[in-house]
Amino acid sequence: MSNERNAGRKPTITDEQLNEIKERYENGESLSSLALEHGVTRQALHKRLQAKAEQPVQIDWIVDGERVSTLQVDFHKRGLVLSNYVMEISKLPFGFNNNPTWQQFASLLEEKYFMDRGVDEPGTFLFTDGKKDFSVDEVIDIQTDDVSKIPVFQFQKKDLILTRTDTDGYQMKALSFDRKLFIKSQAVISGVEMRDWAVEIIASDLANQLGIPCVQQHQCNFAFGNRKWDGVYSKNFEIDGYTFLSFESLIATKHLSTKDDSFIKRGSIEKLKWCASQLSEIGSLPYEQAEKYMVDLAVIDCLVGNVDRHTRNFGLFFNSNKGDYSIPLIFDNGMGLFEHDYYRDNYKTFDEAMNNVYVAPYGKDPFEFLEELNDAFRLKQLYAGIDEIKYLDILNTSFSKEYERRMQQLWQKLD
Repeated sequence: MSNERNAGRKPTITDEQLNEIKERYENGESLSSLALEHGVTRQALHKRLQAKAEQPVQIDWIVDGERVSTLQVDFHKRGLVLSNYVMEISKLPFGFNNNPTWQQFASLLEEKYFMDRGVDEPGTFLFTDGKKDFSVDEVIDIQTDDVSKIPVFQFQKKDLILTRTDTDGYQMKALSFDRKLFIKSQAVISGVEMRDWAVEIIASDLANQLGIPCVQQHQCNFAFGNRKWDGVYSKNFEIDGYTFLSFESLIATKHLSTKDDSFIKRGSIEKLKWCASQLSEIGSLPYEQAEKYMVDLAVIDCLVGNVDRHTRNFGLFFNSNKGDYSIPLIFDNGMGLFEHDYYRDNYKTFDEAMNNVYVAPYGKDPFEFLEELNDAFRLKQLYAGIDEIKYLDILNTSFSKEYERRMQQLWQKLD
């Protein structure tokens, strides 16, 4: 008996075919023609496409090749289910937050998809097909090595920590919404945009060469309103339970100050050792550790001519989880290589430019101070026989290049 009504099994559209249909439909083909081609009704095809759009999407959060979290995302109902597989807070997409809201998820997408492949720092990725525009149907679990792009962080007024300089200037600072990253713009002093972001990166690279523990700085763009500034971003060390306590606040508990005559009258090495002894005593740390930290600070500041080592940007870490002190990473190294001086491009000679370069809190010329440090601590022995230092080629001003050349020569001469 013939099947006059064409009864029997209805045509089946595979997931692969459905993806192709969706793409063709989005490119302008009519739903009716696509339904006819695949032997189904328009209503049935529309229902399949709608059901596909409403399916939860899985996003894997991978750090250094390891899946640390999975997000099941229902874009139709705006629902989230977060599963974390590691205990290290700094690796997780939402940090301490195990129940993110939809708005927090939207902020995550906005922050992580500011560039191709969603890179936020080397080793950390959200995975898409590599397109800048996020599409929920294109989430795939592959790894990419493309970390060459400079990320852009977009902030609103409520996100900013606006820091005034001691002149007519400012520098914008902010944390990423999950508090995992600390981002700061280049400084703007008297209307001049400084290139301190480059000095930060150079300093952290020099620290790496010498094996000095230092906050690792990466180049970024800091976007606020309709403008973008150059800047740097780094891991927020406070997220893992560490709180930074400044030297100024620590010695204030003993009613001491570096503004006292007893400190000011000391020689440079005496000042360094006095600071180390205070850190050792307050933090219950071996003096040798505190002294090494103070020497590390002074060496990096000499190598880049950092004039901004004030008593609020060195000190100790306090671990609130363990209740103890430790030596912190070195940070805040950008006011060097003449990028602290808004008049920098108007000096006629290198010696003239050097008149405003000194290493605080010692008030010393960096070249003279490095030689003093070497006499006291034998730097090449301290830093595992490093005979040569190299500067990243990212700050191409005549005075900075001359500074780097002279400092390299001096380092080679140290015995």
